[in-house]
Formats: sequence, structure tokens, C-alpha cells
Amino acid sequence: MDPIVSTNQPWTAAQSRAQFAALAKLRWCIFRNSFRRKGGTGELVARIILFPILGVVAFGPIVGSGFAAYLMASSGRIANLPLLTWAIFGLWQVVVLNIAAPGLSFDINTIIRFPLSFPRYLTARVFFGLLSASTIIGTLCLISADIGIGMAQPSLVLWATLLFATYALSNIFFTRMILVWVERWLSTRRAREVLTAFILFASLGFQYFNINYNPGFQHGHHHANHLPLLLKILHRIQPVAALLPPGLTASSIVSHSQSHNLAAIASLFGLIAFTLLFFGVYASRMHREFLGENLSETTQPNQPAARRSPATSATPRITSTATPIPATRTSTFGLNPTIIACLQKDFIYLRRNLNQLYGFVVPLFMVFFVANRMSASGRYGIYVFPIAVAYSVLGVSVLSYNGLGMDGSGVQFYFLSPTRLRDVFLAKNLTVFFLSFLELVLIFAVIAFVAHPPTLIVGLATVCWLVFATFVNGAVGNLRSLIAPKKIDLSKVSRKQASQLSVLIALGILVACLGIGAAVIFIANYLGSPWLMIPILLALAVASFIFYIQILNRLDAIALTHRETLSEELCKA
Repeated sequence: MDPIVSTNQPWTAAQSRAQFAALAKLRWCIFRNSFRRKGGTGELVARIILFPILGVVAFGPIVGSGFAAYLMASSGRIANLPLLTWAIFGLWQVVVLNIAAPGLSFDINTIIRFPLSFPRYLTARVFFGLLSASTIIGTLCLISADIGIGMAQPSLVLWATLLFATYALSNIFFTRMILVWVERWLSTRRAREVLTAFILFASLGFQYFNINYNPGFQHGHHHANHLPLLLKILHRIQPVAALLPPGLTASSIVSHSQSHNLAAIASLFGLIAFTLLFFGVYASRMHREFLGENLSETTQPNQPAARRSPATSATPRITSTATPIPATRTSTFGLNPTIIACLQKDFIYLRRNLNQLYGFVVPLFMVFFVANRMSASGRYGIYVFPIAVAYSVLGVSVLSYNGLGMDGSGVQFYFLSPTRLRDVFLAKNLTVFFLSFLELVLIFAVIAFVAHPPTLIVGLATVCWLVFATFVNGAVGNLRSLIAPKKIDLSKVSRKQASQLSVLIALGILVACLGIGAAVIFIANYLGSPWLMIPILLALAVASFIFYIQILNRLDAIALTHRETLSEELCKA
């Protein structure tokens, strides 16, 4: 018999390495096996297509950072380095907001169940998710800037490398700190509504200043009037900006280049202090999760139930033995009660989903900002209305490609109750159709107010094109909602609203619809008969409606064949 091994032995470094190696192997196996499941090949194709596109988009800022750093260091204008560090910081945050981090196929908090100390848990949380787009692009920008400075002034390369490495850690911990605390605040519905309003107004404010103060949009008219105001604002915020991590990074490198070593070291210690502060706040949040705090809204303490009236509590329940009268099946606007109930639920989802509200509201304000400038262009001013409507479709049509994402584990009740999936999806599509045509009306009102209303031919052709694009997106989106569902958790930030392949298909269909619309306009103008746009686009709208109805009638059979996929994805914790 083997001797009993004592369980009180101290934990060794080899055991820690084994745990981290097991986590890394688990992550790799999940990533590899995700392409073997149903729909995995499509996701692999989507990543192969999207990653080069993302690389092309990121190529400009990365190369530009190195080129700008080289020019500043070689021309004696290295004092302007704070502009570059602040630009990289802004780019880092923009990427965090617009590109979701790679989603994990399991909740990493489940590793708490194993013999794991908090330092090892914190280390695992730090390393999981490091391959996000923001970290990769931001770090490459800093490496490029470091190379640019090293090429211009080789004596600065070691100090600049140290500063940029510390600055990269500062940005990583800053974004982690913000994201985890935003998730803490989003655990309640009221906080989500407040954050929705803040992000919406902040985004619209940024767009307003970009359009009204960016020299590229001014055409040389008001740039001279805006420049003094911008310089005044920059001078006011410069003392404060110099004490923040981007300013400290740049000032340390600038001081070192000027042989002010004491000031350079002081700025370095200030940057390290900020990095430790961000890490400490992030660690405190992680420690609460390590102790078992659950941010789910369902775990919030229940409100005290309303007191029952004396009559209700005292009156005994009377059970009738008479034969019950069957309830009559009523309808509202020709819709059965199932569709009406699903419509009410989907409008509640709409009110609570930040991405849906953002995609609906932002196009209206962008049209308000840009319509007047486009209408003044003369030749293409008549196409302001169709261009604005096409832009609005981008924000609304994606909602159709993950129709069951908000239902989550509640999707199982669709299969347990006598409910047709056709009625459920019809209600979801009606919500999207209503939003699309409401936005059409609001865009028309905005353009009529800030510029001039479109001609009758252009207006009717735009309506026909919108009907065509809406039904095509609805039909394909319903299929993708069943084949590749994606659970949406409103209390989590940077989570995908649809699978990558669904997003790629949605963009491809929108581009195809835009190409068809542009071809119809070209043919009608080439023949000298603009009215031809209306019958051609109307015929396409009728064909898309027939296609949509055929897909809608087959959804129940398709759902039964994909019910395992739906349960696996939408019912997971």
C-alpha cells in the first residue's frame, strides 16, 4: 500500500507552472475545436477575411506612429512628442470601444472552483484576453514609435523603450480597470440606461466637433476662425495633460534628450505610479470576484413584495365546478396574441440594448451634421436622401442577424410551449421593419429641415430600395439567427452582438444592395429616364418579399434541426 501523501505540503512553483500550462492548453484546445463544430468552417473563413481587413486598417496608424516619431526626433521637434502619445492613447480607447475582444468559450471565473490562490487567479485574468485588437494595435504603434526614435536618435532608444513598455502596461491596466468597473456598474438596469445616455451624447459631441472644427471638412472657410479657439483650449488643458500617463511618457523622453535626467526619472516614476494605481484598482475588482461576487442582475436582493390587501388575503379562493368557457382568440391589427406579446418583449429589449439604440440614433444626427454640406455640392445634392437612408440601414439591419441573442436561456420555452417560431421571428422582424421606416421618416424630416426635400422620383425610388434591402436582410438574418446564434449579455461590455460570419454576411448583403441600387440609378440616368428607377426597384422589392415569406414559413423546421446549437450557445452560463 502506498503511503498517504500529506495534503499540507506547501505549494510549489512547479505546480503553479503546471496550472498556467493547463490553462494555456485549455484555451488553445477550445480555440482549435471551435472550428470543428457546426458552423466552425464559416467562422474560420470569416476570420481569414476580416483579419486582413483589420490589418489594413491598423497599418496606417502603426506606420504613421513610427514616421511621426522619426520626424519629431530627427528635426529637433521632439517637444511635440505628447501629441503622438496622446494620439496613441486615443486610438487605443477607440479600438476598445469599436472592436470586441476575442470571446472566450467558457467563463474564466469557473477556475475559482479549483485550488487556486488569488495571485495566480489574477495572473490568469491578466493574461487571458491580451490578444485583443486594442492591445495588439496599440502596442505595435508604440513599438513603431520606438523604432522611429531609435533611427533618428540612437542614444534615446533604451530610455524610449523603457518608457514605451511602461506606457503599454499602463494602457493595458487602464482599459482592464475601466472595463471591469463598467461591468460592475452595468449589473443594474438603471446604470445601463445612464451609461447609454452618456456614451450617446459623448459620441454625438465628438462627431459635432469633428465636423465643425476638423480642417478637412471646412474647405478653407472657417478654419482660421476655429484655430484660435482650439489653441486656447489646448493651452488650458496642457498643464493637466502633462501630469497624465501620455504626457509623463513624452515628457520623460523629451527631458532625457535634453540631458535633464532628474526630470526624466521623476516622470518615469510618475508613470509607474499611475500603472500601479490602475493595476491596484483592477486587482481590487478581481479580488471581489475571486471571493464569489456575482454581477448577475438576478442575484440582486429582491425588493419587498407589495402587501396584500386584507380582503384578498382573507377571502378564501372559490373554485368553480362549472365547465370553463373557452377563451376567444382575439387579434390586434390582424396579428395574433403571440406576435403582440413578442412585440412588447422586443421593444423592451430595444430600450435596454445600448448597441441597438446607438445604431438607431446616431445616423439621424450624422445626417443632420452632413446633409447641409452635401446638398451644397450641387451635382450630387439630389442623392443626399438615398445616401442617408443607406447609411441608416447599416445600423439597423445587423439586428436581424442575431434575433434570439437577447432571449438567452428563455429560448427553450419556445420549444416547450405551443408557439410557432414563425410568429416569434415575425414579431422580431416587424420591430426591425418599424425602426427602418421610422428612421426613413425622421431622415426625410431632417433633410427637409436642414437642406431641401428630395424629388418625388428619388423619394419613391429610395422607399422601394429600402423595402428591397429590408426584406433581404430579414430573410438572411432569420436564417443566421438559427444557424449561428450568439448570446447577448447586457451586463458585459465588449461582447459580440453576432457571430463574425454573420457580421460579414450582413456587410456583404448591404454592399450588394448598395451596388444594385447604384446600378439602377446609373441605368436610369444613362437612358435619360429617371422614373425607371421606381418600377425596377419595386420589382426587386416584390421579389425580396416573396423570398422573405418563403424563408419565414420554413423557420420552424429549420429551428428543430438546429435546436442543439441554439441550446448550447444561448443557454450557457
